[in-house]
Amino acid sequence: MFQRLRFYILLFVLLTASLSGTAQITFGVWSNNYIELTSYLGQSTHARFNTFQFQMGSQSNINYPNWSLSVQLLRPIQPSSGGPNKSGKPFPADKISLRWTEDDNKSVLNLNEIGASRNDIFLANSGEIYLIEKSNQALRAEKNFYSSALLFGMVKIAQGKYLEDFVSGVSANTHIEYDIPLKFTLYEVNGKVIGTQVLNYKLHIPPTLTDGGAVEVVPDYSLQVDAGAIDASLQFFTRQHYIDGVKLMIESAIRVNSNTDYELRVKSLDPEIRRSSGEGLPLSLLSLQVIPNAGAGNTTSNPKIQLSTTEQVAYSGQSKDKNVTRTFNIQYEANLTRSQSLTARPGNYTVSLLYLLMPK
Repeated sequence: MFQRLRFYILLFVLLTASLSGTAQITFGVWSNNYIELTSYLGQSTHARFNTFQFQMGSQSNINYPNWSLSVQLLRPIQPSSGGPNKSGKPFPADKISLRWTEDDNKSVLNLNEIGASRNDIFLANSGEIYLIEKSNQALRAEKNFYSSALLFGMVKIAQGKYLEDFVSGVSANTHIEYDIPLKFTLYEVNGKVIGTQVLNYKLHIPPTLTDGGAVEVVPDYSLQVDAGAIDASLQFFTRQHYIDGVKLMIESAIRVNSNTDYELRVKSLDPEIRRSSGEGLPLSLLSLQVIPNAGAGNTTSNPKIQLSTTEQVAYSGQSKDKNVTRTFNIQYEANLTRSQSLTARPGNYTVSLLYLLMPK
């Protein structure tokens, strides 16, 4: 079992943003809100279930580079009617994902230029999850120029027999409905909030689900790298970054299901961290550590390792139950030597990493 991701290291001479007191970015989100789930095969909404609108305009030039957009579950997903469910527990947030699907083909803002992932982005029971992190395309408008752009996305409820626990426990004829309260937040590069929007999805589940025999058998071993970790980036913006290095923590980046004790191994698929024009940096400047979340089970070892083309054990853990999903954060760190800081050319450097799940 393996997963591949691409890692970016961005080197900048200087980053500036022209922000005026009269600058204006208006951000809004709306949705169809209602999701009906009738099958163990889960449910996927239509491609434009969520609509995100960005309106840009001011009496002076504005420029918001490397902005981010997050989503946060405001409280546990509890029944609003027809409850309690059979398990007595909140509906699991990590079974719900959002995915970018399309845009309205505006050059001022679109998914391709942003660099938005088209993979499923799973919610978390607590904390924010980035739908877009440090966009490649700025929110920008020239003086007295006003523009608007739309981005669209869908919502998916994962398939599985786990759904049996979340039908109504009141009677064999009772339908159940859950509230899924979400807050979307648009940030500047420095973390300042540009705008927020709260939406409440309604998830409706009938008393009996179909297609139970079509649900896939749970594999003995499963490795998933979260969509938000597929295209990770470390960015050198300031002089202090070049002196002290840059760290990046990706929360809930890896999910593991294992029927036995296991190892997570990692290696580089490239001999160096490469720039598009050919120049490269040594792999050794990049290090990583796999950090278990609460409930990840017993940890045997999780050393901080320097990147190499040779497989290295990044995490070793214990497990006896394949039905327990164990989640891990990844912390990356990049440190340039003084010589590299002086000679490295600004640009986008990339390296592809391969994660492997190995039984013990």
